[in-house]
Amino acid sequence: MGVNWMRPERLRETRSQRFFYAMFLPLGVLANLGLGVFILTGLHPASWPEWLQVGTGALCCVIAGWLAAAAWSKSYWHRSMARQVATWRRIADAFFAWIEEAPVPPEALRSLRSSLEEAVPSSERR
Repeated sequence: MGVNWMRPERLRETRSQRFFYAMFLPLGVLANLGLGVFILTGLHPASWPEWLQVGTGALCCVIAGWLAAAAWSKSYWHRSMARQVATWRRIADAFFAWIEEAPVPPEALRSLRSSLEEAVPSSERR
C-alpha cells in the first residue's frame, strides 16, 4: 500500500465535531451577527438604557466575529498539524531507512527501541 507524501493525512474528526463546525458554528455566527446588526440599525441612543442596547448589539457582533475566528483557526491549525505530522513521518522513515543500512551494534538498536518506547507509550501508538 503506497502512501502519498505530497498530500497531508487528514486527522479523524468525530461526528459531533463535524456537526458543530459545519452546522452549529456558522448558524451561531449568522444569528449573532444578524441580532447585532438588527439591534444597532435603528438605535439613536440618548439615555443610558439605550446605550446598553448599543452595547448589547456590539457584543453580539463581537461574539459572531469570535465564532468565525474560532472556525477559521480550527481549520488552519488542522491543516498545519496534518502537514507537520506527514513531514515528521517522512523524516522518521528516512532516519530508520538509514539506520537499517548502517552497521549499528545490536545493543545500540535495543537502546534506541527502549528510548522510543519510553517517549511514545504503547497506548499512543497506532
